Amino acid sequence: MSDSLSAALATLRSRYGPQALRRGGTPEEAGAWSTAVPVFDGVLTPGGLPHGRVTLLAAAGRGPSGRLTLLQSLVALASRSHDTGYVDLAGTLDPGFLADLGADLDACLVISPGPARWERGLVMARALVVAGMPWVGVALGGEQPRPSLWEHALAMLAEAVAKRGAICVIAAPAPVAAPLRHASSLTLVCRAAGWQRAHGDVAGLRVRLTTGKSKLGAPGAEATVLLRYPRPYAAAEVVGLPSVVVPRLQPIALPVADVAGVAARG
Repeated sequence: MSDSLSAALATLRSRYGPQALRRGGTPEEAGAWSTAVPVFDGVLTPGGLPHGRVTLLAAAGRGPSGRLTLLQSLVALASRSHDTGYVDLAGTLDPGFLADLGADLDACLVISPGPARWERGLVMARALVVAGMPWVGVALGGEQPRPSLWEHALAMLAEAVAKRGAICVIAAPAPVAAPLRHASSLTLVCRAAGWQRAHGDVAGLRVRLTTGKSKLGAPGAEATVLLRYPRPYAAAEVVGLPSVVVPRLQPIALPVADVAGVAARG
């Protein structure tokens, strides 16, 4: 067992007690975790991210997709009501940026398995779920090992998530490997839709999200979110833009006053 995983489990023991490390347990009630961003909770998903299932944030292609910033924003939001785990296989997490996103760093447990260590990272994520962590994010790096090296670990993680009723969100680069597509119950395809600028500076990234797969609702929904970057004396946030694209129909222009509010205000 690695030192980082041992430290993670020691933290879980101190927070939950020794009984938290028992296998099995009663899954959390079926349902969804509300992100408080209406384009997530109403347009893209039926009520939010599902308990007991794997949610996949999949890059649409090479280049910026916003998937990692979106994952970190969701982790920051979750940390204000849950202990959260973040498995950083991409090696890009900046704790300061996570704090700027409004995260409760005392509730965030970050594990860095090393680049291209997908199997090790997925095994660690499963250990966190089995130990009682209710919300786990996994950031996969761009260098993809052969699926035969990590698909069993992914299947075991998905099984643990189902048994514990946990929330698991995996951010994956393109091309998305078949085992990831199979394991997910909800797949949101992420595509960068341009930078948001203010006073000549980059203030955020617009991300087009498409429900590529959903076992809980109809796939094909599309919407755009704005990932606002941290500003001096203000936390970053995720907001819905004043338009929602309905597949095979003309875009619906919504009044700015009707735009959904902020999900992750610090």
